[in-house]
Amino acid sequence: MRGRSKAWNSVLRSTILFVPFLAITLFALGFIVREIATDGASAGVIVGLILVGSVALLLGYQVTQSIRDLLSETVETVGEVVRSWTRNDMFLFRNSYVFVDRNVYRVPPDQYIELSPGDTVRIVHTPHTGAVETIERVENADEGRE
Repeated sequence: MRGRSKAWNSVLRSTILFVPFLAITLFALGFIVREIATDGASAGVIVGLILVGSVALLLGYQVTQSIRDLLSETVETVGEVVRSWTRNDMFLFRNSYVFVDRNVYRVPPDQYIELSPGDTVRIVHTPHTGAVETIERVENADEGRE
């Protein structure tokens, strides 16, 4: 068995995290649908159906993309960093992001500080969730002549 990459492990962790939430959400959705089928629909039940259904769709999409990545190989993208930023997620985690080739990638902080908008980078990542295995600056042909 071959060793698993950092990106693959990251996707596996997110899958393990989101699958139980999806299961609970689908259970709640089934309960709401059963409630509508037996007792009829009231305004509150319809609002609950819309909210829980929306959460189920979002979690289902995330889990599906994660499972697709677990079954895929990493891919390589080369492009220019159009934008880079950091933000707090869930008030606990500070994450760093770069926008390259119409996709957003979350990058480790130690690699983020080496990147600036306008840099050309090579990113090895999973194809569906964009989990980054490695990111490195690529020297432009113009930079080599200076």
